[in-house]
Amino acid sequence: MSPAGRLLLNRRLVQAPVDAIDYVITHELCHVAEPHHGAAFFELLDKVKPDWERRKQRLERAMA
Repeated sequence: MSPAGRLLLNRRLVQAPVDAIDYVITHELCHVAEPHHGAAFFELLDKVKPDWERRKQRLERAMA
């Protein structure tokens, strides 16, 4: 999320698996409630997307 509250996505994301795209969008939407990557952010991400770490790894492999 930008400081102005706009959701910005990398164009290369369209090449990623759908579950990885879902992770990125969920991650960014969590920033609406928790702007920084602190403990509260990761608690929220764990709550809404419990398998986020697996999805993030898949994204990183796809974008390498």
